[in-house]
Amino acid sequence: MEKIKIITDSTASIPPAILAQYPEIGIVPLYIQFGDKSFKEGIDITNAEFYTKLAAASKVPTTSQPSAGDFAEAYKPWLDQGYSIISAHIGTKLSGTVASAQAAKQMLDGDIEVLDSESSGMCLGFVAIEGARALRAGKSKAEVLARMNAVKDGVRVMFAVDTLEYLKKGGRIGGAQALLGSILQIKPILIIRDGQIDVLEKVRTSKKAQQRLMDIAGEVQQRYPKAQLKLAVHEADTFQLGQQVVEALRQRFGPAEIHLSPLSGTLTVHTGPGLIGLVIWAEENGTVYPAYKGPVTGS
Repeated sequence: MEKIKIITDSTASIPPAILAQYPEIGIVPLYIQFGDKSFKEGIDITNAEFYTKLAAASKVPTTSQPSAGDFAEAYKPWLDQGYSIISAHIGTKLSGTVASAQAAKQMLDGDIEVLDSESSGMCLGFVAIEGARALRAGKSKAEVLARMNAVKDGVRVMFAVDTLEYLKKGGRIGGAQALLGSILQIKPILIIRDGQIDVLEKVRTSKKAQQRLMDIAGEVQQRYPKAQLKLAVHEADTFQLGQQVVEALRQRFGPAEIHLSPLSGTLTVHTGPGLIGLVIWAEENGTVYPAYKGPVTGS
């Protein structure tokens, strides 16, 4: 078996109980800046502490990617032990994290493969988890990379936010820019597509947004009736709602896998609290199906 370490970043939002099951995965934290104080996510600040600070903050905090030095520090102990590294991260249109990882690769003498997930949250989380599972199955580095890329191409996240203001202030609003200033009281369902945030659909209420996310899972199941559905529900200070959505999805679809995933603080800075999201992909006999793109395209 090849010696391979998978490195990802804190935006992957892998639930702690799941991450604990996969020592093959290492996490490099992003930074959250409140005023003049900077915190490494998951190390210097927990999600609960983040929400307390966010509620008390007079200004929206900012975020920053890990430095090349942070990545070098994470890579070097494994390289020194003869490991190859697969480093999978938040998409380049959302963060400079991949650039920092690539800079660290240039600094070090070792076998490092940097993968741009073109997404974040549990889209990235599933990529890392499936890489770890492939390692456990004794797959080669090429096979592990192929599996991770297949999941990357097949997984999608859709989410509803309370307000677009956080996305606007954080500069991550992408195709949702067109909704700003609308006189309509809408709750947009957003999607990360082609590496950036875009509008999937517009609904009138949070309840309808939640129902629509459920229905999207139904569309995927209907399109691939023999496939196994693998799901995650993101919550941002909406834990009880997230639990309810998970249970409803479990009862309705009986997915092969489903997780409740607290969204990382570095992502919540840009989406705002009150988010509920659905991460979904489907596979049959090891073949990952193309990612959901929306009802308009039929895919």
